[in-house]
Amino acid sequence: MSITTTTPSASTLSTPVTPNAGDNRFGTKQQRRAFWGSFVGTTLEWFDFFIYATAASLVFSQIFFPSLGEHVSLLASFATLGVAFLARPIGAFIFGHLGDTLGRRTTLMITMVLMGAATGLIGLLPTWNEIGIWAPILLTSLRFLQGIAVGGEWSGAVIMSIESAPKHRARFYGAAPQIASPFALVLSTIVMYSVAQLPTEDLMSWGWRIPFLSGFILVLFGVIIRMKVSEPETFKKAKKSQKTHQNPIGEVFRTKSLQLLVGVGLQASVLVLFYLITTYMLSMANQRYGIDRSETLLILLVAATVDLFAIVTVGVLADKINPWKIFMTGVISTLLFAIPLFLLFSTANIVLMSVAFIIALVLGHAAVYAVVSSMTFDLFPVEIRYSGVALVSAISAIVFSATTPFVAAYLVPAASDVHWWPLSAMLIIASLISI
Repeated sequence: MSITTTTPSASTLSTPVTPNAGDNRFGTKQQRRAFWGSFVGTTLEWFDFFIYATAASLVFSQIFFPSLGEHVSLLASFATLGVAFLARPIGAFIFGHLGDTLGRRTTLMITMVLMGAATGLIGLLPTWNEIGIWAPILLTSLRFLQGIAVGGEWSGAVIMSIESAPKHRARFYGAAPQIASPFALVLSTIVMYSVAQLPTEDLMSWGWRIPFLSGFILVLFGVIIRMKVSEPETFKKAKKSQKTHQNPIGEVFRTKSLQLLVGVGLQASVLVLFYLITTYMLSMANQRYGIDRSETLLILLVAATVDLFAIVTVGVLADKINPWKIFMTGVISTLLFAIPLFLLFSTANIVLMSVAFIIALVLGHAAVYAVVSSMTFDLFPVEIRYSGVALVSAISAIVFSATTPFVAAYLVPAASDVHWWPLSAMLIIASLISI
């Protein structure tokens, strides 16, 4: 796992850097714009993504698949969630190529507009009762477009932020999109919690549409933010010296296939943990333990808020401490907590559930997630970096993110009374892969 690139821009991240006396603590004005551009843009992208994940757990099985049984409709709802992950490789191919040839800034503008449009249109969809089978078909199609957009968003935001960063803040800048993820989760959970307070009839009729329709408004805000960000000098120099490739995706597979596998392995524990908590376990709390929708969202809100501050803290420390040590601490914590997490959750006690979520997210998620972005950045040279990082994200999404809620929904009912052990087994296997 010690693979590194030989490019100067990547090697600057290998050790902590002490700032010069004249350096601004957090970089120049343009560097800070790049940081906030990555943060705000990714926040909006993930907000759109998370409201879908939450709706899939709590609402979609009833309004888009009502003719199926409770268990099968939940599987179908999670299957639409997985469609977006299957679409990510397409987004990685399209936007990876554009990002390494056309530029980071323009590519990120495209991903944002695509995500916002797809999200807003979901809010306008008729339900099964109105148009029958066409409702889930249209839902799945728009979810597919969301996946294509996300396939190019995270990688571009990470690269834009780090390539623009001051050397002594490179790891923290790399955490900008990572900080955006729990921030978006907090925002989306607040919105979904508010909507969940509606009477069930209103929620199922029109209430669920409100968060999705906000996508039309949020995308305008995001585009304005990103228009103020300049193309990173690192990429402009590579393009000017004609170091860029006509087929960057192919170049990744030809010359960096091992780094690609390493990058995917780095993502295993953090993705399985995160998607178990934010998707399947929400549904499990509601359907198996009878906990009200609003209470499950409140648990998630508290845990995500703590996770947000933990990622910020780890991001700051990552410029002072070897990121590999931080990463391994998080993965080993996930491994050790894999069984206690689900034992606490199975008590059906809201306080203990919240404690379980907080411990898992702080020790297992924050420690890994805050540094895995810049560690993935390290694996690829500038001329194929967007493609390489996008492929890592896309493949990881298919292997780990897409399968996690679906496999959990399939295995848990088959586990009889000891229903927590498949979840623990999934998390243990994922942690071992990352180690």
